Amino acid sequence: MTTYHGGKKRIGKKLAEVICDESNSFDFAIKGYCEPFCGMLGVYQHIPELLGDSVNYLAGDINKSVIMMWKDAQKGWKPPVKKISKKKFNDLKYDGKFSAEKGFVGHMYTYRAVFFDGYFAHNMSKIKHNAENVVKIANKTKNVKFSSGNYDRYSKLKNYIIYCDPPYQDTEQRFYVGNQYKDRLQFDSKKFWNWCRMMSKNNIIFVSEYKAPKDFKLVWKDSKNNEKLFMLA
Repeated sequence: MTTYHGGKKRIGKKLAEVICDESNSFDFAIKGYCEPFCGMLGVYQHIPELLGDSVNYLAGDINKSVIMMWKDAQKGWKPPVKKISKKKFNDLKYDGKFSAEKGFVGHMYTYRAVFFDGYFAHNMSKIKHNAENVVKIANKTKNVKFSSGNYDRYSKLKNYIIYCDPPYQDTEQRFYVGNQYKDRLQFDSKKFWNWCRMMSKNNIIFVSEYKAPKDFKLVWKDSKNNEKLFMLA
């Protein structure tokens, strides 16, 4: 698994199993599976082997460079395993461009894996391990269609399992907007929950959070921390 701030590195497989088990309890003709906040695919990488090849797979993220990284990795690109200087790190951060390299470097060479949060003296063996995992995960998600943008671009989906791992309530969302680096943008949780309610009319919705509105059903809780999975269908 690759390092990712807020990612599901430790519990991804368990979440995938719960999502599929809960979905199978419904009389529901599943057309596809979608993650609007796919990140480093901590959960997604386990889904295809559980759902099989008969459904559509969609994944998106607001961070265009992360999406470019996965698209290029699907085609055989391998992340760079090399020393990145602080100058190179900052050049990438502020160059106003998007790239697969930026998607990898921005998370793997930074403090707490927060996208370009600050240059961190990295361990090359860990960088190599993460680069290898990007390749492995890309091979496991060959049939996934990746696209960049906001979560609400999936508003027309019907008969999908939709798993969301959004910025948690009262936290900051950090990503690129246009060609300008924004390091702190408040995520509108109220708007997001309302979108989930709308989408649940024609889909099964799962959300990772610490807490959720009362109309969302708690289906799983991590015994080691306060991480929870909620469902609305």
